[in-house]
Amino acid sequence: MTLSLKSVQERRSVVVPDDLAQRTTYDGMTLPLFTVYRQIVAAGGQAIEGRLFRNCVIEGPAVLLAGGGVRFDGCDMGDAQGDIRNLLLRPVGPRKVVGAILVRDTAFEQCRFFGVGFTGGPAFIDHLIETLGSPQT
Repeated sequence: MTLSLKSVQERRSVVVPDDLAQRTTYDGMTLPLFTVYRQIVAAGGQAIEGRLFRNCVIEGPAVLLAGGGVRFDGCDMGDAQGDIRNLLLRPVGPRKVVGAILVRDTAFEQCRFFGVGFTGGPAFIDHLIETLGSPQT
């Protein structure tokens, strides 16, 4: 997992196709994460699952709940304003997170995130903090 913390400097225009639920690969697109999720749910799914996002800008506002098998490779996680913890939310309940977008068995390669927070189990959050570094003052 290779990640960085930057901010999206140039935002692409957002053109959202109607077939996002049928795709398994998204390449070079600018996508609101909620729109992808909404189309998948409308097609009968329950999560963003078994997908590949490559060279995409993933836009919020959204909170990505990383379930099992989520991989980030060479991604820009967004502007943390000097502290990775600004992008992270720890779940309070032991079993469920309401209002977050569940992502499972999905790879993000060379993607840039804009306005997206991240949550998941303790191991996921600790790994992001370890990978992206400690707070900078």
